[in-house]
Amino acid sequence: MEKSGFFNSSDGDRVYDAIDFAAYFGSLVSNGVFYMTATNLQVSPAIGVAVNVAAGSAWINGYRYENTDNLNMPLTTANGSNPRIDRIVVRLSQISRSIQIAVVDGTPAATPVAPALTRTSDIYELGIADVLIPTAATSIVANNITDTRLNTSLCGLVNSLVTAVYE
Repeated sequence: MEKSGFFNSSDGDRVYDAIDFAAYFGSLVSNGVFYMTATNLQVSPAIGVAVNVAAGSAWINGYRYENTDNLNMPLTTANGSNPRIDRIVVRLSQISRSIQIAVVDGTPAATPVAPALTRTSDIYELGIADVLIPTAATSIVANNITDTRLNTSLCGLVNSLVTAVYE
């Protein structure tokens, strides 16, 4: 099938939806976080077993995400026997038609690893941080957080066909 666009409609002969626009913009702009400031969507410790995600924005498969304020993300209670690594993600859900910050719980283990990102036609995640939850932890410290925003296999910076895109 051939497709072209976008043209003005004449008596309803042109109908476009969000997926058409996302496909178009997705071909021009890469996935990742916008890098206007170094703190864009940066993950930091919060009170107790929780983290904060700073204000910022991202781009996933032609769709834009924006967080306008500090976002507190509670983490699951620490395991009493083994540490785990949780992954903080920006998640595009075609099912719910939304993009949100989410926590993907890791599996407690003697040598824990971060959970894999989900990247299907329904769900697409960008990993912005990995958080080590030590055995029986009651709080998170900065050394427990690994920033993965610049890791191109997990997240990366938004780029256009021409150069980096700054918001």
